[in-house]
Amino acid sequence: MKDDYSRRQSAKDAQYERDYRAWVESLPPEERAKLGSHGLDKPMVARHGNGSASGDSADSPLMRIGDDPALVIQPADVDEAVAATPVRDATDILRHFVADLLSEGNTRLSIDCLAIALGLSAYDGETMTEVAKRHGITRAAVSKRCVDITERLNLPPSRAMRSTRARKIYRKAQLKRHRRPKK
Repeated sequence: MKDDYSRRQSAKDAQYERDYRAWVESLPPEERAKLGSHGLDKPMVARHGNGSASGDSADSPLMRIGDDPALVIQPADVDEAVAATPVRDATDILRHFVADLLSEGNTRLSIDCLAIALGLSAYDGETMTEVAKRHGITRAAVSKRCVDITERLNLPPSRAMRSTRARKIYRKAQLKRHRRPKK
């Protein structure tokens, strides 16, 4: 029996395929032909759970032993400082995030919060409240985790999050409200 995730993903894939086909059909014939010439006239859906529509990427001839793209040596004429900076930054971000995943008890929550922090949740319309309900925690806990991720990875808040300034104003108002003597 398929798990809940697989059923939801299958439903989303089916909807995407219907919507894509309808969109292609709505185009003028010359635009459809142009899409077809680029192989974009049909929806592309991963069927193997690894992001590939046609099979396991490990089976690709591009992944033969000794052909690891990560091991390709930079040409000598490339300034190493320029080439290494983005790679170093990306490596640092990945290191921090993988360390977070390993240290947190709920890996799926960390990934969901990273998606929100990167603005990826906007693609499927999922809110922090929905993520919180799915994980059985409060929206505030999801927000805090997203803020922690953005700060640790030195990322700006996504559109799904409050800005740093708005968070400071909100925090100040909350502290002020809690300090008032009760009547």
